[in-house]
Amino acid sequence: MNKIKYLLSAIPAALFATSASADISVSGSASAAYTDAGGNASSTMGGGVSFAMSGTTDGGVSISASAGISNDSDSVGSASGSSGVTALTFGFANGSITVGQDVGTPDGVGKVGELVAYADDNQVAKTAVVGLTEDEGDGVSVSTSIGDMSLTAAYVYDGAGGGNVDGAANTAAGASLSMAVGSGTLTLATADEDRNGTNNTEFGASYVMSAAGGTLSLGFTGTDGDTAAKEGEAVSAAFSTSLGGASVAIGYTSHDANNQQSNQTDVTASSSLGGGASIFAEYTTVSGDIAANSSTADATVIALGTSVSF
Repeated sequence: MNKIKYLLSAIPAALFATSASADISVSGSASAAYTDAGGNASSTMGGGVSFAMSGTTDGGVSISASAGISNDSDSVGSASGSSGVTALTFGFANGSITVGQDVGTPDGVGKVGELVAYADDNQVAKTAVVGLTEDEGDGVSVSTSIGDMSLTAAYVYDGAGGGNVDGAANTAAGASLSMAVGSGTLTLATADEDRNGTNNTEFGASYVMSAAGGTLSLGFTGTDGDTAAKEGEAVSAAFSTSLGGASVAIGYTSHDANNQQSNQTDVTASSSLGGGASIFAEYTTVSGDIAANSSTADATVIALGTSVSF
């Protein structure tokens, strides 16, 4: 990604102390895609401009924040908007602390085979879906390292985004641990949610390793709690490699929840055109216990498009 970077000096003492300086970088991205769900064709276009800001206090603590102007890249309707600073990250010698409005718990770690970003538009719903409902909101997250392991913990004190620290109806918490095991990386994660008294817990695990000239990912997700439709397990796998200069991947995920089973198979391919531009293709299909096809939704969806980073 090409970035325009401005080095700013003489930042007011009230912000970073007299001798401090800060960096501000500006980057952008845009994409356009065509999707087809059983003959129902639609187009999407979106992107945005991002501002990343950072500074360092006299005590050596780094402080970073970001803001942006965006338009949803995978929605048919325009969901454009702008945001001021929604999170502050304080970096220390052995980790960081983030306080923000979009802090998320480490759920979904085991769903390594769900690869598509555009082709699931207008796809029929899977009846069996393992996982949590609430995963982000106003909260705090902490990241650190313990030896050769990486640990992240998060607490969402208001999933509704109202800033209510001690009395919110929707809360969530979780932690993840990553470590080298054998020739790959093992990640273990747990997360739980409380949505107005309805409690669910998710456990996820993934293992990523090099294999057959590419990367093999294996994952497991288990959900238990008050929502019967989400109680169960999901197994997932993905393989990615390069073919003739293009990046290709195939993924598979099987959900078994509440005595129903839904399966999803994804295939993605992308090729760089240089200058930050690339073209991509996506294919996804679901089977098993799923909703019926309609005039606007289908079990199989394809997407073709281009994306550019500035």
